[in-house]
Amino acid sequence: MIAPGTKFGRYEIRAKLGEGGMGEVYLARDTTLDRKVALKILPEKVAANELRMQRFVQEAKAASALNHPNILTIYEIGTEPGAHFIATEFIDGETLRQQMMHTSLTINEAIDISLQVASALATAHTAGIIHRDIKPDNIMVRRDGIAKVLDFGLAKLTERWRTDEVDAAAATRAMVQTEPGTVMGTTAYMSPEQARGAEIDTRTDVWSLGVVLYEMVTGQEPFKSETASDTNAAILKTEPPTLSQLVPDIPGELERIVKKALQKDREERYQGIKDLLLDLKSLRRELDIGAGVERSSASYSQEQRRSGVSQKSGASAKLATQISSLSHQLRLTSNARRLWLSAVLLMAVLLAGGWYWWRQRGAVDSNRFSALTVTSLVSRKNHLGESGLARHARFSPDGKFVAYAASNAGNSGIWIKQVGSGEPFTNKSETAAAFSPIWSPDGIQIAFISKRDAQKGIWIMPAFGGSPSLVKSLESPARELVAWSRTGKIYFQMDRDLYLLNVASQEITQLTKFDPSKILDRSFSLSPNEEHIAYTDHKDGQIDIFVIPIQGGSPVRVTNDKTIDSNPAWTPDGRRIVYSSKRNGVNQIFLAYLDGRAPVQLSVNDSGSNVLDISPDGAKILYAAARDESDLWSVRLDQPKEVQITSDIGIELWPDVSADGQAIAFQATNATSGATLFNCSLVAKSLTGEAAPTQLAADGYAPRWSPDGKQIAFLRYTNGPSNLWVVHDTGGDARPVTTGGVTFGGFTQLPYNFLQTQDFQWSPDSRRLVYCANTSGAANVWQTTTDGSDQTRLSDNADPGVLFFNPSWSPDGRQIAWLAMSKPRREQKIPSWSVWVETDGSSQQIFQSDSVLGLIGWSQKAQELIVKSIVGKSIPPGTPDDVSLFAIPITGGSPRSLAQLKKTYFQNIQLAHAKNQIAFVTRQDGTDSLQVISVSGGMAKTAVTSNDNRVYFSDLVWSPDGKTIYYGKQASWSVLSIIDNFN
Repeated sequence: MIAPGTKFGRYEIRAKLGEGGMGEVYLARDTTLDRKVALKILPEKVAANELRMQRFVQEAKAASALNHPNILTIYEIGTEPGAHFIATEFIDGETLRQQMMHTSLTINEAIDISLQVASALATAHTAGIIHRDIKPDNIMVRRDGIAKVLDFGLAKLTERWRTDEVDAAAATRAMVQTEPGTVMGTTAYMSPEQARGAEIDTRTDVWSLGVVLYEMVTGQEPFKSETASDTNAAILKTEPPTLSQLVPDIPGELERIVKKALQKDREERYQGIKDLLLDLKSLRRELDIGAGVERSSASYSQEQRRSGVSQKSGASAKLATQISSLSHQLRLTSNARRLWLSAVLLMAVLLAGGWYWWRQRGAVDSNRFSALTVTSLVSRKNHLGESGLARHARFSPDGKFVAYAASNAGNSGIWIKQVGSGEPFTNKSETAAAFSPIWSPDGIQIAFISKRDAQKGIWIMPAFGGSPSLVKSLESPARELVAWSRTGKIYFQMDRDLYLLNVASQEITQLTKFDPSKILDRSFSLSPNEEHIAYTDHKDGQIDIFVIPIQGGSPVRVTNDKTIDSNPAWTPDGRRIVYSSKRNGVNQIFLAYLDGRAPVQLSVNDSGSNVLDISPDGAKILYAAARDESDLWSVRLDQPKEVQITSDIGIELWPDVSADGQAIAFQATNATSGATLFNCSLVAKSLTGEAAPTQLAADGYAPRWSPDGKQIAFLRYTNGPSNLWVVHDTGGDARPVTTGGVTFGGFTQLPYNFLQTQDFQWSPDSRRLVYCANTSGAANVWQTTTDGSDQTRLSDNADPGVLFFNPSWSPDGRQIAWLAMSKPRREQKIPSWSVWVETDGSSQQIFQSDSVLGLIGWSQKAQELIVKSIVGKSIPPGTPDDVSLFAIPITGGSPRSLAQLKKTYFQNIQLAHAKNQIAFVTRQDGTDSLQVISVSGGMAKTAVTSNDNRVYFSDLVWSPDGKTIYYGKQASWSVLSIIDNFN
């Protein structure tokens, strides 16, 4: 033991903290910086062992290469006479092993620690480092709950290194460099491939973290046996007890996550630690549902105490009277009447008891909904072109199955999934697109909407196998099947109204006649007694839920607030409606009462929740969510290796690089859906140092640096058209440049690519901006000073059928080019595309085509424009296609062919600043590949290929020196989930 006061360089020993196979650990003081540190000391006799010394140095190098709040920070590695040492941050806490020895962790604590460890491992894996020894002893937990991953002594770079040394005797075996056949790690936490001495990858850390999570939740190791060899055999051959066998009331989603992490076949395991991280984060949010409901109900009860239950506003009293009248109109079964009578009596007690009831008993709904749990029914990482699970799914009449519409692995149609177990299945011989399934009342058949054999309409098929048959052809496409009644009638939505199809007689009856001028994605739901419909409508400047009798009558407003409400679904008792309500840009699940009580929030998450159905017994709510993940990466062309720029959970995308190449601007959001990309934080991040990112603006999208690097222009959307804003490169108050609107061409959802190369552009001298706008009923091209004081129209268009896109300054700032699209006339069937150039106040068309065009940019000498096209297609596709590149002389004349790009994303082709290279993303072999081709011709060269065919490259951006390309990497998930214990 080293005596207190002993010095190792500038570190003074204070006390011994512990020891292990690699040496002793001491609390010390950094006498230079006056801070506590932990000093790991490797004695000289131990350092004489070359293998241990290698591992000692490896730990320091591996950990010091990583910068993450959940990884132990390495200050330095040093040598003093008689010993080697590593100085690290001091952790005021204990190991996870020590913590579990004296306390039982809650589910939330276990998930929180796992989230932090997974986040640390995600950073390590991105740097090409596998930990290989994740266990409770290598996780420290500070007193404030922050977890730190320790001991990278077994860490391995993902590239294979050679060695012939094996330490076969230790229960924890270490090699700095390993080959297949080398066994390393701590036996109880080894993955099966580790235990066999096989080649490993990052999925071994996924397994080990799964074991740690299992142990935190249950208090026991999943494969614990009497000897190390028995444990090894158990890892390879046996399945551990399920979590629910050891812990009552375990969340089903947690059990699924652990089971997936502990798949012996690593191809069936989580394919990356980030996938596990995302599922854990989603679970943690879903476990907050009860807490969110409790807060909502508590807030409501406080409001009742403040104002008195009986002191309703006039509007509230009117609403309660209307809904009360509606409640009396609803004719229910005798059992339902008894339920309703009980509810009425309960409300009477509440009204009579007033604030005393709430104070003594607490919010009834909080108690009632605190037992809600969430389980995932279907979760999948989307392939390109697959439809999501956002709208169409229904419970079977017995509640044991769910039918939903999706495309998966090439099969487009209706899928069926058993609730609680089993894999989804479909009729693989069916290839025609189908959507909006509903079950027949007896559960034997499924009706759906489809177009097949040149016939579009409503089709029916046996639920569990068999060929579909056409029930009714429709002239207009049906949008959704609403319900299949007990009397054999199908309710469906067409042209934003509700219709009724009598299956036997083929007769169709229109039930509603809404104002056709209201462009609203309306949704309907049929009441259990089939006498009322709930629907969404736009009234008084807001979108709410209404109820109306099917036979006609006055509608009753059920919800009344400024949020957008949608997807109503009746509860089986006919007295409540579950629906989605957009709060802060994200759909949450709410419950509305038909007796006038305030709605209650049931979900608290940031991935969106679209209500789909309620089970026949009322116990389950089926909902869909979409989850996207996008990070920013870069690749240098002279050393093609990817570098991750951002790694936060959420979406970071659409980068732009400063003129000096020292910083990158991009937009970021914690939300997990592309629907919210118009309202993001705009951030600037240094590319050369560790400086914290700078928030440029709290709300905006599509940031673009000025050529002088002093300002960033961006678009901001506020309840109307988007407008141009400008902010300094250091942040501060942004200022508007335009107020009359700016044309934004849009973007594709997967991957996130702008439809146009640019929607606005800085002038080369950074003094003006050029953009397109639709003013006075016609589109034109405009330029403006950065303060908006001098706005000049460059084009002279009065035709509302012509649209302008993609304005582009010439390198010398003397000319501006743009793209125009003329909508089809009566004699035309397809739009016409053209390229225009403005010089000295005069504009002229230099090229026209019936095939879709895209403007890439100016040539080096500004004598040509580089254009892209897909021959024979008038509208740009969202999926890869064969793209032609050619140059058009600005003085007119025949185009010059440059290249033919096979299976390329039309929206993701970018010209380098020097105008000499073009970068693009191709998908020739079913996987995204970033390639570069010279403008002067030659073969394309691959810079990088995605390591996952369901991870996509988006929105390429060149560095100013043409040596680096920045881009987004995006994955998209579709999830069907069930809220249980609702009734």
